[in-house]
Amino acid sequence: MKRNQWLSVLMASALLVTVSEASVYAAAGANGGKPAAVKSSAKAAKVKEGTAAWTVNGVQHTIKTIDAGGYKLYSISQLAAALGAGLKAEAGGIALTDRASVHTINFKAGSKSFSVDGVKRNFTTAPTVYGGKLYVELSAIVYGLGGELFGSPLQILSTARPQGEFDTLHWAADGSLLANREGEATEIYKFASNPGSYRLFSNDSRAADFSVSNDRLFGAFTDETGQLLVIDLASGVVKPIGTDTSVKTDLTWSADGKTIYFIQGDKQEKLSKISVDTGAVTELLADKVENKSELQISADGKKAVYIVNITGTAKNDADSTEDSLTVDYSKAGEQLYQLDLSTKDAKPAALTSSGDNKLYPEILADGTVVYLSADPDGKAPNTLKTLKPDGTFADIPLDIEVVWAQEGAGGLIASGTAADGTSRIYAVTAAGASKELFRTTQDISEVTVSGDGTKLGVISGGKLLEIENGKAVQLTK
Repeated sequence: MKRNQWLSVLMASALLVTVSEASVYAAAGANGGKPAAVKSSAKAAKVKEGTAAWTVNGVQHTIKTIDAGGYKLYSISQLAAALGAGLKAEAGGIALTDRASVHTINFKAGSKSFSVDGVKRNFTTAPTVYGGKLYVELSAIVYGLGGELFGSPLQILSTARPQGEFDTLHWAADGSLLANREGEATEIYKFASNPGSYRLFSNDSRAADFSVSNDRLFGAFTDETGQLLVIDLASGVVKPIGTDTSVKTDLTWSADGKTIYFIQGDKQEKLSKISVDTGAVTELLADKVENKSELQISADGKKAVYIVNITGTAKNDADSTEDSLTVDYSKAGEQLYQLDLSTKDAKPAALTSSGDNKLYPEILADGTVVYLSADPDGKAPNTLKTLKPDGTFADIPLDIEVVWAQEGAGGLIASGTAADGTSRIYAVTAAGASKELFRTTQDISEVTVSGDGTKLGVISGGKLLEIENGKAVQLTK
């Protein structure tokens, strides 16, 4: 942090009071690894003692304070204990180290000068000794140890939230959120629900995105050769599945996690599956129809639904000259198809024939297929549509233009933009009833639903949020 930014943080965080400046003495000596007792350096008549309640890493703490030199100062021993920091006396001063031993603050009583990891800084008010205890500025210590003051009301984090733009969200079985930080190198972070509790999970560029198993224990992806790999979402260990190196897209797990379905081939012309245990590949459909995508498998494993992007058809006259070549786009577009996986040699059946674009198909528990319908000319708003097993279509009425939808919470989770410009997220039941889960004035670029459907991971304004019961906690800054 630049010098002027650092001073701004200190000034903004210090709490101004009306007292005269107290004189100070230097802390000296050491006793059992703790700061030695020192003379009181503030006149009792001009110092007001008190306490302050702070939430530190989600836990309530009461810390002794004094008002000295025009600012509220905090007991260094209690503050260090709350932060989990190490405190010891050294020759000529005191050293304070964060719990991970990454950052060290060196300072002494009575001196405004201090250092953070060897870089010189200045307190607004020098550390002050009163009643045999040492008191310091709160923000200087918190930020110096790599922490953060955040929220409203303010809370203290011993580890600051990571900064940057994040995307590609996934939930893990332990309730943590996985997200990629944008940059030249792959950085996948794992976030707990408490802000400031996170770690670098993986920097394996091959695992920049993956398909998560229903139990949220594993993620499947392919490398540049087409080799299928699985990453353990607890340990980060990656292992190959089989030896097949054909092109595989739209990886989709079976409900029991024993099989991964995928679209196969350079032209996405086949449907296949692979055994997670043995690596054996089984071809399910090879109808030579190209440009398949958005593969979905029903929970019982009996039905596959996917999109086919039908392109224009070339036509020639009898002479077959270049000038006579025309392309017929009358049947071009995206159509939904269904394949019965329980019947050997079954043929795919077209579910739609309309000219709208189809996105985000999902198969609900009752067999209903839900998808997002988009006008290819952009003249009509996007609409969520349902296709019942009996072949009847219906629209799902929502007060937003839907831009994303995913199965979750026993139905569907959808996000979009309302007429007032706000971004909103809804839960939609199989019967079509909707409930608002969250709204914000910021854009929503990505949403993921936890396995039990009780939490949402959201990228809004480039920041990562965790949402539960309508309350959002910002996990990045």
